[in-house]
Parts: sequence; C-alpha cells; structure tokens
Amino acid sequence: MGGTMMERRRGADGGAGGAAGTGGRPGRAWSRMKAWFRNPTIMRAFFGYALVWLVAASAVALVAIDALMEVYYRVSEEHRAEHAEVNAGPYLYDAATDELLRATPVYLEDSYDHIVFVAFVHAARDEAEDSIVAGGWDRDMRVVDATMGLLRSDLSYRVSDWGGNYTEEQYRATGGEPYDPDATIPVDELPAYDARERAARLPTVDAFGAGDFGEDVLLSNVAYYVALDEASYLTWLDWALRLTAGIGVPVLAYGGLAILLFRRFYRRYIGGPLAELGGAAERIAARDLDFQIEPVRGRELSGLAAAMERMRAALLESQRELWRTAEDRRRLNAAFAHDLRTPVTVLKGTVELASVWARGEESPAGVEGSLAVISEQVERLERYAAAMARVTKLEDRAVNRAPIKPADAVDAIERQATAYVAANGAACGLRFAVGDSLRARSRENGGAPLELDMQVVEEVLGNVLSNACGHASALVTVGLDLAPGGDAVRDAAPTLAVTVTDDGPGFSAEALHHGCDAFFSEQKSAEHFGLGLNVARVLARLHGGEVALANAPEGGARVTVTFAA
Repeated sequence: MGGTMMERRRGADGGAGGAAGTGGRPGRAWSRMKAWFRNPTIMRAFFGYALVWLVAASAVALVAIDALMEVYYRVSEEHRAEHAEVNAGPYLYDAATDELLRATPVYLEDSYDHIVFVAFVHAARDEAEDSIVAGGWDRDMRVVDATMGLLRSDLSYRVSDWGGNYTEEQYRATGGEPYDPDATIPVDELPAYDARERAARLPTVDAFGAGDFGEDVLLSNVAYYVALDEASYLTWLDWALRLTAGIGVPVLAYGGLAILLFRRFYRRYIGGPLAELGGAAERIAARDLDFQIEPVRGRELSGLAAAMERMRAALLESQRELWRTAEDRRRLNAAFAHDLRTPVTVLKGTVELASVWARGEESPAGVEGSLAVISEQVERLERYAAAMARVTKLEDRAVNRAPIKPADAVDAIERQATAYVAANGAACGLRFAVGDSLRARSRENGGAPLELDMQVVEEVLGNVLSNACGHASALVTVGLDLAPGGDAVRDAAPTLAVTVTDDGPGFSAEALHHGCDAFFSEQKSAEHFGLGLNVARVLARLHGGEVALANAPEGGARVTVTFAA
C-alpha cells in the first residue's frame, strides 16, 4: 500500500496451563482459619468472650467457694465444740422423774406411722451418766445423752417431736400434715406437751403387756429428738464466711470478670474501631484526604472501614483531578495569552503602517501588503480561537462505551492506523503488533467483549499518530495489549493499552514533563498549536485512562495511552 510497510506479529497458540495443583489446599485452609480467628464477626467475637468469661468465672468461683467453705467448716466446728454433742434420740419423757430417757422405736405392723417407744430406765440412766466417744469430721468428740438439766442450762438445744401415731381425725383436721418436724418444743412446756400428746394419739402401747419387756421398762407412743441449734453457736465470722462463699464470691467472680472481659471486648471490637472510623470521617469532612484508613477489628466494621477507604480514595482522586483541571486551565490561559502576543503585535505594526499611508506618507503598494498581512493574521486568530473552543469543550464530551469483541477492536484500530500513516506519514512505514494478553482474551470464551468508545479511541490514536508521523524517520510502531496482562486480563474491567513508538529523535527532557500541556510545542507553526497530545490526554482521562510519555530504549519517542475497557 504505497510506501507503507505492514507487519503483523502473530504468536503461536500457547498451551493451556496445567491444572491447578491441590498441594496448597491445607495451607489455604490454615490461612483461612487464621483469618477467621484474626478478624471474626462481632457476634462471633462476643460469644468467644462470653465462653471465656463463663469458664474462667466458674473456675474462679468454684476454687474460691471451696477455700472459703473449708475455712467456714473449721471455724464453725470450733464454735460448735463449745457445746456438748448429744445423741439425737429418740427420747421418752419420764414424768415421774422429770427426765429424758433414751429409747428404742418398735414399729408395729411394718408401719412407720405406728410406733411404740421403749426405754429401759436404769440402763438409760447409766449410759446418760457416762460419755460416748465418737468420730468427728477431723477430731474425736464427746457425745452424751440429752437430759432435762442440760436442756435447761444450755438453751442452744432444741427439742422436736419424733412424730407418728396420729389418729384419723388429726390427719383430717390438719389436711394430712399433723406433724411439723421443724417445730421446737420449749423445755418448760415439755411435760404438759407430753401428757397431752400421749392421750391424743393412737394407744400403741396397748399392743404389749406389762411384762413383755421385763421389769423397769417405760413405754410411750410419743418420743422426741434433740439437736443443737446451729444459729445459736454461729458467730458473725461464720455468717460472713457463708455469705461470702454463697453470694459474694459468685458476684465478684462473674460480675468482676464480666466487667473486665466485656470492657475489653467493647474497646477492642466496638469502641476502638468506631473511634478510628469517627476520626477518619472527621478528617474527610475537613478535606484532609492524604492518609489511609487502616483495617479495624470485627468483620462488619472492617467492611465499613474498607468502604470508607474506597470513598476516601475516590474523593482524593476527584480532588486531584479537579486540581489537574484547574492547573490545565491555568496553563491554557497562560499559553493563550502568550500565543496571542505574536499576531497582535503584527496587527499593531500593520495598522501603524496603514496610518502612515493614510497621511500620504506611503504608496498604495505598501497598503496592499499591509492588508495581506492583516488578513493572514486574522485567519491565524480564527484558527487559534477554533482550537481554543475545541479544547475547552473536550471536558464536557460524553463517553459512550459499547461492547466490542477484542478481535474487532484490533481490526478497527489497525485499519485506522494504516490509513492515517498512509495519508500523513509520507515515507513512513507502519508496524502493528498485538500482545499476548489481548490475543488470549480474543480466544477466551469466544472473545469476551471489551467496553470501549471506539470513536474516542480512534480520535486519540489519530492525535498520537500525528505527533509520531511528524517526528519519525522511517517507521512508526503501534502495539496493542491488555494491561497489566497475565491473569489480570480475566478481570471484569481490563485496561486497553495502545503504544505508539517512532524512530525519531525522541522527547526532550522538557517535552517529557510538559508534552501533554496545552499549546506546548518545540516546533510551533501557524497551522499547528501544540494541542495534539493535550487533546489525547483529555480524551483518555474521560475514558478512565491516561497518557504516558517516554523514550524507547532503542531510541525514538514512545507514547502509551490506556483506556478503561
């Protein structure tokens, strides 16, 4: 095609990678497990703290209660030892001697309700006079039979009815509960109580004759048991130990550990993260965006922190974009004022010459030349004004993306590059290359489409090729690929990269920094105002990309334009 040289590099289809190995699954599972514990949800963290609290508080309470009760048993036993230990009974009351006699119960008809209490008078009195030695909790103790004298001298003992031998009328009158085992009978009222109850209850003693048990035997249908009243010998220290063990220790163990653990939980998973996020929100509200929101604890608040970080980054990028726009406009105004000086100066000089002719000091031929200069400069100002209007309207241009197959996009870009170089490159040749990532995308899933505004892409390419053809010696290279390449081409929003390289002298140091600025050119002319790369950058940014200037390692200028696809 004329002086155009076409070269397309087509790589052989590479073999698909092998199936992913499974050797890394245990490692991934372990990593997920660590992440699960390292950043749990607030609910899971709460239940974890609650479990630790329950176990720790229960262990502390059990150990403390056991220790306090051991002290209580020792102290209370010492106080109990101040009183004589008595046999519980049963005892008969002997009205003839006003004394209690230790008795033996005889159950009639295999019934616990019908009982005859038998006391051997002389044997009971002999045993009452001598002490009985029995084993205690941790010491031997002296156990004696209860006597009326002991009960009258030490009011710490209580006398209760043994029960049994109630009549049917007594059951009906009391609703089936004629016997209260916790009722205490005062010692002074015992004789009257005994006489009354013997007459009122079943006469079970009639079951035996006078000589059935031999001589000196006392029978009765009423008996009693004697016990030391615990409340009578417990001191404030005993009660304090019991209350502490029963109430104080659980309250302190469960309540104290709850305060410590759940305070830590609140500060770690709620209060602390919310304070960090609140501080970040205040900095964002104050337009201080030059920081990074770090991840916080708790999966829910961590997600909120990530969303706020994305918002901060978006606001920062928007702020930088506004700054770049303002800077571009400042430079545009400065360039506009600078470039207007030349035609204005020419017009000013020409008008002065016309004034001289009007005064008769110049020939008509000179006037015609002045008018030609004025016409030329006016045309230049018109072109300049049109270029300015085009630049200022670019930022309001809408980008209309449409799905296009990668192969179709490659063909469209190649056709435009071929036609443009053929029309503007004179003796320049064109080399067209497609990268591996773009070829892989073309083959994958039948060519998963890209989202591109092809009109914007082609207009940007035209401006970049215009600059390349103006500086190339013999060859312009256009390369297409998806960035960053590799597995990233499978992302939902890949980036199309168009690289244009020429074999000319390359960019100067100043051009590398200001080549995309409006009206920057090292070789300005009346027709070219240095807007090509500036227009390319504005359109690329509207398409979510950027323009990067560089010098190729082998020499020549290299312009890389990216488009969010």
